[in-house]
Amino acid sequence: MGVVGLVVRPFGYLAFLVAVTALRVASVFLGERDELGFFARRLAERVWRYPEVTRRSVQTGWVLWAMVLAVAVSPLDPLVTVWDEVALVAVGLGVLWHRLLGGRRAER
Repeated sequence: MGVVGLVVRPFGYLAFLVAVTALRVASVFLGERDELGFFARRLAERVWRYPEVTRRSVQTGWVLWAMVLAVAVSPLDPLVTVWDEVALVAVGLGVLWHRLLGGRRAER
């Protein structure tokens, strides 16, 4: 695959992560009663059920988050305000809260 694959592959992983997250968000907005919302929820659950499929995408997302946070904390930060760091830390804590303390809901 070469150098091009090393550059393009992380973007593919991030695109996959965004797509699966968009399915989950669409299912929340559309709800159970809408057929598309029901289908989006089922599809997102099926994909998230297999960690070997989503592991690389999640790892790439965390690496990207860490890189953006490092730039935000460094003197090279293009934004003068501190709110970008606060927002990035809040997003990270929100994901960890949902992941560690959210638990699994019972199936209906």
